[in-house]
Amino acid sequence: MDYPDKVPPEVCDMFEKLTLKLYRMGWDHYSARGIMHQIRWHRQVQTNDRTFKANNNWTPALARWMHARHPEIGNFFELRASPGEGGPRHNLEDYAGPYEGRVHGD
Repeated sequence: MDYPDKVPPEVCDMFEKLTLKLYRMGWDHYSARGIMHQIRWHRQVQTNDRTFKANNNWTPALARWMHARHPEIGNFFELRASPGEGGPRHNLEDYAGPYEGRVHGD
């Protein structure tokens, strides 16, 4: 399966590795943005790579890519409708929380 458009392969590989690690540790759900922040921390702080940049817009594509690449993880990430994939435009209600019925650790 190809990598998502415009996302560097090394970021995809790190995202996949961290997602699968969390899944194998027993997490049923996790934040795709949280994983992206971990990738940033690793590259910028732990390896002192001050040139590394990660675009927040990569995160939804990476979450969808992981679901397609690894169907065994089920709905590990909560996906919202994407205007870029034929879904409706977002409004502020799309970003309101907490999400009904979802409690951390469920």
